[in-house]
Amino acid sequence: MLSKKELRALSEIGNGADDIPTLSRALALSISQTYKIVRSLSEKEFTVLEHGTIIIEKRTHIALLLDILNDSSDSYIVLSDSGMDVIRMLITPHTVSEISSMTGLHQTTITRKIDQMRRMGMVRKKGTVYSINEELWPKIMDFAGSYDAYIRLTDPRIPFGSEVYHSSDSLVVFSSNRVLNSKRTAFSKYGDFGMDIHPGTNYYCSMDREPDIKEAFLHSLYIVDKDKSWRNKMLALIFYVMNKDELNDIRHPVADDMRTVLNGGRIKGWIPLEEMNERAKIYGVDLYDN
Repeated sequence: MLSKKELRALSEIGNGADDIPTLSRALALSISQTYKIVRSLSEKEFTVLEHGTIIIEKRTHIALLLDILNDSSDSYIVLSDSGMDVIRMLITPHTVSEISSMTGLHQTTITRKIDQMRRMGMVRKKGTVYSINEELWPKIMDFAGSYDAYIRLTDPRIPFGSEVYHSSDSLVVFSSNRVLNSKRTAFSKYGDFGMDIHPGTNYYCSMDREPDIKEAFLHSLYIVDKDKSWRNKMLALIFYVMNKDELNDIRHPVADDMRTVLNGGRIKGWIPLEEMNERAKIYGVDLYDN
């Protein structure tokens, strides 16, 4: 998360204020205040300070962010603090409660940011669902996608080379081809709850304790939402039916898709219910009896 001052500083650096005295004058701040901002930007890997010169890191999401800051003088306000984390969640449509679940941010904070974004036309609303207004702000969509990919690939809490499916202040859900000393979750945890499967990769989370059945299932929904695997969708749906009494109150777009499919609806990316039911019978489950 970047503050308003940090985003303003980043914009000024991109426009040529590439040393502390020049940046200090551009921001109308003291030398010491400016140095603290530059140090913070360096710690967050947006800039480096070399021999008195402030250099912007060469990363795609930073270049896209600079374009947005240059195009709109007020964009730093909505993207500051939690703004960048909210906008990256809106690459695909989500409700406020879903964003809160995925990021750990308070719903009031998210609502305030979304209201700011809507006033600028960055975000549109359909019912209770929000998404990026790509027609008016194509660069925001590009930035959100690039920033999300960067966050998922470089999270310091996980081993290098892991695939990240969910990242928030309180939780990371990831996979690795290696066996790690981390808490198993999602499909790797299904066997602990009566569904013996061989997921083909190892799924982990950053929790200090063992995830319970609801947490393991929700983590598998994060995975399905990212990888779009038809096999993982099917396994998650079967697991949901097996444990419906405990999982019925889970709220997530993938869980909503499951309920639609189980009620006879057709959704793009999901194989027909009759085909999944043949696999479900292996686990003693009839998807039509749910």
